[in-house]
Amino acid sequence: MKQSGSVSHQVRRRELSLVVFAAVAALIFIYQQASSTVIVEPQKGRQTQSRRRPRLPTQTKSGRDYSFFKHESHRNGLKCADCHTITSNAEPDRISAATRPNIARGYPYHDSCFRCHRQQVYRGDRPVFCTVCHTRVSPRLTPRDVYAQFPNPKHGDIIAREFPGYFPHGLHQNEIACNECHITDARDAITLPLKDIQSEETFRTIDAGTFKTTPGERGTSAHTSCFKCHWQESKPTKDDCNGCHLSPLDYKAGKNPVTGKTLEIIPPRDLTSNAETWFKNWPADLPKRFSLKFRHDGAGHAGEKCTVCHTNVAQMTTLYIPKADVPINTCAECHSKEPIPIAGGRSVTICSELKLKEEPGKNYVCVACHTTQVGREQAPDSHYAREELCADSK
Repeated sequence: MKQSGSVSHQVRRRELSLVVFAAVAALIFIYQQASSTVIVEPQKGRQTQSRRRPRLPTQTKSGRDYSFFKHESHRNGLKCADCHTITSNAEPDRISAATRPNIARGYPYHDSCFRCHRQQVYRGDRPVFCTVCHTRVSPRLTPRDVYAQFPNPKHGDIIAREFPGYFPHGLHQNEIACNECHITDARDAITLPLKDIQSEETFRTIDAGTFKTTPGERGTSAHTSCFKCHWQESKPTKDDCNGCHLSPLDYKAGKNPVTGKTLEIIPPRDLTSNAETWFKNWPADLPKRFSLKFRHDGAGHAGEKCTVCHTNVAQMTTLYIPKADVPINTCAECHSKEPIPIAGGRSVTICSELKLKEEPGKNYVCVACHTTQVGREQAPDSHYAREELCADSK
């Protein structure tokens, strides 16, 4: 009996060992399978993610560049007020989103764009369409990821590019004084040389009071002058942007597309090739002046009406005037005989300078009004158009 019990006990021990071995083998197999899954799956995921790396969408068949915003493309069936609004008379240059006027930076908001551009918005996970306003394209965008200037300023100034701006100076001159819009530039005297403007013996500083500002310059508000009358009372009102801001095509055609009114468009003359050279590197915040030595607040000039000298401005119907012409005969009315002081206690008149300019071999440089760069050039024909003004000076 003892021998039989011992054999039975050994068999049970052997069976138990086999069960334990099988269990351990199963655990090892399961662990290996789990480990291989953990290792392989991320690799597979990375490969999938690599294959799905976001790409900027290609252009549509129409060839339209959706990274470039043009107002002209949005004129069909849309009004400016559909996307933009001006909420405050106190801050008329703060353009807000028509649908979200209270957000800090808002023109326009997403819903204005999504009405027509869902296909472009949901084109890929990094749609180029979003780069019109946003500095980057990401699901985690913040207000800091919006261009300070709308839209993306990489294509240049939007006003100069898209809105020539209709403004009949003559009509307004009959209603308001010019100096209500163009005030004296309050900057201090500017020491030369300055970028493309060299100092010279007779001209070492640009004196204070030399320039007048245009609305929107030197910290003033561009629309404040306009909205004194055009906020709600006089048309075009603040919501009628098309009253002044025409498209290039409408401006060229001389017609307001909203009112259907025919406009007499008289653009200013272009700069001459010489002038384009002179002003190539001109400081951006200084007017392009031929007669840089003239001071609006100088003796005998302060308080004069603008149109006394700027006789052609009343005919201009644009907000963009590269140079407000002053015909030489308006200056000669006084300065054909009245001396103009220059450096060294000397003085000249327009007529005396023209006479010296005509004498061969002298290479005279006009210094009363012009810098050397301009004064050494041959005087234009317009300077001799009214010879009778210098008759008594010959």
